[in-house]
Amino acid sequence: MSDENKIYTAEVIEESAIPGGDTSDAVASDHGSSSTETYSQTTIDEISLPTPKIATELISSKLNTKTRKILGDFSFTPTGSIQIGDYKNGDYGDIRISPNGIVARNTNGDTTFALDGDSGDAVFAGTIQAGTLISGAVAVGDGNILIDGATRRMLFYDANGIPNIVIGLVS
Repeated sequence: MSDENKIYTAEVIEESAIPGGDTSDAVASDHGSSSTETYSQTTIDEISLPTPKIATELISSKLNTKTRKILGDFSFTPTGSIQIGDYKNGDYGDIRISPNGIVARNTNGDTTFALDGDSGDAVFAGTIQAGTLISGAVAVGDGNILIDGATRRMLFYDANGIPNIVIGLVS
C-alpha cells in the first residue's frame, strides 16, 4: 500500500490518575470551539510573605560577636593567606599570615616581627619579654658574645673571631 492510500487513525491516550488526588469524581467533557463559552482567571487570595529575620549578633558556645570574643575551639580549612588590616603609610599597619609564615608591619611600613614558617627563624624589632627562656645558645649583638647552655659557658670573641674571655667550663 502506498503512502497516498494509507489510512491514519487518531491515537488514543489512556486516562491516568492525577498524582496525589482521587480521579473518581473526574468528568471528561468535550468542549468544542464554541464562541459562546467564556473562560476567566480565578482569583487567588493575597498572601503576605514572612518578614526575613537577619541576625545582627551571634552568641553561641564558640563565638560571641557582641563582645567580640572567641569562646571555644574552631577548625580552619586550608586557604591561601590572610591579611589583617589594610596597610596605609602613616595611618595603618597590617599583619599577613600565610603557609610560609607571619609578617607584621607598623604604620611606617617597617617589619615589626616576622616568623618564617619554613626555617623557624623569628625577627622582632622591639623588646622580647619572657618569664622563662630556654635556649641552646644565645648570640648577642653581632655574635661576638655567645652564651652557650649546652657547654655551660660564655665566650667573648675579639674582632678576629678568637675567644678572649671564657667564663665557665674550659674545654
